[in-house]
Amino acid sequence: LTPEERAAAVASFTDGKGACSKPVKRAHPILPKAGEKNVLITSALPYVNNVPHLGNIIGCVLSADVFSRFCRLRGWNTLYICGTDEYGTATETRALEEGLTPQQICDKYHALHADIYRWFNIDFDFFGRTTTPQQTEIAQD
Repeated sequence: LTPEERAAAVASFTDGKGACSKPVKRAHPILPKAGEKNVLITSALPYVNNVPHLGNIIGCVLSADVFSRFCRLRGWNTLYICGTDEYGTATETRALEEGLTPQQICDKYHALHADIYRWFNIDFDFFGRTTTPQQTEIAQD
């Protein structure tokens, strides 16, 4: 942080909410802006082989969510992305246990993760999946 940013933080703390800058209004897509502070935030991608638990939320997405809110309050151009990791042996094993295909497991648990994070008001700009055609092409390129 610059000395000016530190001084603004101290003023916000001592003078209250009125000293804070106005949060940036988000307009999608969020793209980098020349001449501005651009922040890209992500967190560990949870596997889709189980229901998310407090460890996923606290140890993964909550700290990134708090930081993204802080960045937006500072007026920084911020993009917070996350998603489910849908590859791996654990996904295939869970599919066999539940008598479903790996794709059906991915669909089921991605929706469940998204719903739970929404319930906790985790404010992703984008919550994706590693099995999309675009992600697969980028990962294999």
